[in-house]
Amino acid sequence: MATEQEKSARRARLWGMTTIGLTLGIWDMVQESALTLSLPIGKAILADMEKTAGLEVAGEKPEDIVVEIGRICVDEGGFASEAKVEKTDNGLQVTLINAVGTPEFAGLVEKGVEKLFSHPFYCVCLAALSRLGCKARGTVEIDQAHNNQVFRFELL
Repeated sequence: MATEQEKSARRARLWGMTTIGLTLGIWDMVQESALTLSLPIGKAILADMEKTAGLEVAGEKPEDIVVEIGRICVDEGGFASEAKVEKTDNGLQVTLINAVGTPEFAGLVEKGVEKLFSHPFYCVCLAALSRLGCKARGTVEIDQAHNNQVFRFELL
């Protein structure tokens, strides 16, 4: 009989396979229209971060809220070893260093998903920026060779 830790790991693997399958299927069906799902996904994650990690969005600057989301993802979620946030000419760039899930996201790209609309970090940042009244357009780049994930948010 499996231990509780083994059962938990198997459930997480099953949910991961389900999420990958849904992402592939949705992209195959609707292509770029799948981007409309990013905000609802992000709103759900944002609500959870507010409840479980004490995230407060109201009154923050875009850069500050993205820095805090990065901190939560690193310190509370263990999704990366570091979240490096940089200002760009027209927005923000975030690099998740030693990011969890890099091979899986690279696999989605290899299978034809051109825009990683369901990436949790991407989605929650879009939702937080939207809550602040910022219109943003984002991209996700997977650097499998260095195990990093790069997010660019153009603030419109």
